Amino acid sequence: MLKTVLRRLDDAKGEWPRIAEASGVPYQTITKIGGRFVADPRVSSVQALFDYFAGQPEETAAADSVQASH
Repeated sequence: MLKTVLRRLDDAKGEWPRIAEASGVPYQTITKIGGRFVADPRVSSVQALFDYFAGQPEETAAADSVQASH
């Protein structure tokens, strides 16, 4: 679950303030997790981010499938 959250945060770097607001996870916490400053983040924070991303389309996957079809 943490690997998924880290990958999605990497893909959405400029959107962290919006993600913080929508997920309920403080922006500072997202910067610490996304920047790999915290090796073992709280399960509740990771779960909240995972749940947020589960409801969002994965942009890189969509872009890859569009490119593959051309």
